[in-house]
Amino acid sequence: MSAKVDKYTKRAADTKRELPHPVYAAMVEHCDDMVGRIVNSVEKAGLTKKTMIVFNSDNGGLYRRYDYQEEADDNVSSQSPLKGEKGSLHEGGVRVPLIVKYPPTVKPSTICSEPTISYDFYPTFVHLAHGKLPVGQTIDGLSLKPLLADSTAKLARNALHWHYPHYHHDRPASSIHERDCKLIEYLDGTGDVEIYNLAEDLGETKNLVKQRAGRVTDLKKKLHQWRQQVTARMPYPNPHYDEKRAGEWWRMRTGQPVDSGGRKRFPPTEK
Repeated sequence: MSAKVDKYTKRAADTKRELPHPVYAAMVEHCDDMVGRIVNSVEKAGLTKKTMIVFNSDNGGLYRRYDYQEEADDNVSSQSPLKGEKGSLHEGGVRVPLIVKYPPTVKPSTICSEPTISYDFYPTFVHLAHGKLPVGQTIDGLSLKPLLADSTAKLARNALHWHYPHYHHDRPASSIHERDCKLIEYLDGTGDVEIYNLAEDLGETKNLVKQRAGRVTDLKKKLHQWRQQVTARMPYPNPHYDEKRAGEWWRMRTGQPVDSGGRKRFPPTEK
C-alpha cells in the first residue's frame, strides 16, 4: 500500500489536485487489485464460464466524515461532475458503478444505459439459476437477464425510488427517477423540492422546479403513492429539539454523544 500512497501523493502534487485523498485513491486501486485476484482465481479453477462476477457499490463516494472537524479530518474524494456524496440523494450519492462479467451471456466491453438498482440482483440470480421466486413474498426488483443479453433492452419499470429519512451527510429526503426526470423532496419540514433533467444536466446544476410545475406535481404524487405502498417510515418533529445540540452525534452502543471535537488527526500509517 505504501508504494500506492506514494504514487498518488506525487500525482496530487504534479496535478495540483487535492482530491481524491492519496490514501483513499490507493485503497481504491488496492480494491481493484483484489477483484483482479478473484477473477484470476476463478479463471485458474476453470470456472469462468460458470461464474458471474458482479462489481457494484452501495452508495457514492465519501467527500468527508459526517462529523467533519477541520483540525482532525481530511476531505476524501470528489464525485465531480456529479453533485453530492454518500448519504445524499443527488447523483453523487446514488449513481454507482455496475460491472458484470458473465461470458455465457454478457459480451465483453458492452455498455448498458438502462437504470438498475441493487435489489434487482436477487431476482436476477434466481432467474439465471433457473430457480423460482418465493410466492407471497414482496419482490422489489426485476431480473436483469434481458439487459445482460442485450445492452439496448429496456426493463418493464417506469421509475426508481429512494427514501433516506435521516440527517446523515444531507437532509432527510425521498426521490423518484423517472427516465430523464428526477425529483427530490426534502422531509425536514421545509417543503423544498428539486427537479432535474438528467439527460441534459447530469450534474444537477439547474433546479427546474419553477419551470416544470406540472411535472413536479406529477412526480410528487407518484413518489407519495410509492411511499404509502412500501409503508415508508417518515421523520417527525422532535419535541425535545435543542438547536445548540443539533450538531451532536450519538453512539447507539453507549448512549452517549460522540466527542467529535476531541478527535485528533490520525498520524501517517503507511510508513
